Amino acid sequence: MLVAMLVVAMATLAASGFMFRSQVEWRRLDTLRLQDQARLVLRATDQWAASVLQDDAQHSSVDYRGEAWATQLPPVEAEGYRVSGRIEDQDGLFNLNNLVVNGKADSVQLAVFSKLLRALRLPEALAMTVADWLDADDTPLGQDSAESAYYVALSPPYLAGNRPLVRVNELLRVKGFDRHVLSVLQPFVTALPTQTAINVNTAPAEVLCALVTGLSLDDAYALVAKRDRAYYRNIQDFQQALPYGLTVPGGISVSSQYFLVRANIRHERLAIGSQVLYQRGGQASPTLVWRAEL
Repeated sequence: MLVAMLVVAMATLAASGFMFRSQVEWRRLDTLRLQDQARLVLRATDQWAASVLQDDAQHSSVDYRGEAWATQLPPVEAEGYRVSGRIEDQDGLFNLNNLVVNGKADSVQLAVFSKLLRALRLPEALAMTVADWLDADDTPLGQDSAESAYYVALSPPYLAGNRPLVRVNELLRVKGFDRHVLSVLQPFVTALPTQTAINVNTAPAEVLCALVTGLSLDDAYALVAKRDRAYYRNIQDFQQALPYGLTVPGGISVSSQYFLVRANIRHERLAIGSQVLYQRGGQASPTLVWRAEL
């Protein structure tokens, strides 16, 4: 009798263990299914954004914050998922890769970036450390800058990038940067694969202040307020809006070609997001530069 009871108990434990493992495996497979469906919905959101950008290009050659692409997509229900997203113009930000042209630091862009850092109350020496990270040589631009000799002495050691940035968060590997510095700087900079002009219709006041020689931050905020009421149709409009005596700098535009699409999706058991960088040229469908899942 005791043996029979022991056998029954062992069989019950084995069956319970099997059922528990089966439930865990089923839950895991169901979660994977939900994730796959969520990714499909995210891709559909990306395609929606690409269609919006293409439609905008077909109707206007000027980009400003009052257009349809700049309107945040409110949360909507799709296939049991709650989806939200927005499109952000990247040409209104300072392109960090503009700091280096043909492997060498560009003094004009270096001065603009230094002024932006000053407006944000960040150390201006960071401009040279970023340029040294990007340029092709191993000679520091200044005493406080750094090249591979500095980075190989760290633990763990690594070399300077000596190439353009792909994502802004790569700055965390650059001397002088930490998460606090990056969080202050990130709303005003971008990393784009080509040299770009700054769209004065979408640039933050801090970027405009850095871009226009002699422009104060207060005057830059006034320009942004005026722009929100009536966007700049061309460079001449921007020139007329500047305070007396200031001139339009080079490297500006009233249109954009790079846009970042941010999308988030929530389900009762998961939440994922994505970022997609599109390049728009002419009236054709935008080209995917990169996609990252968050």
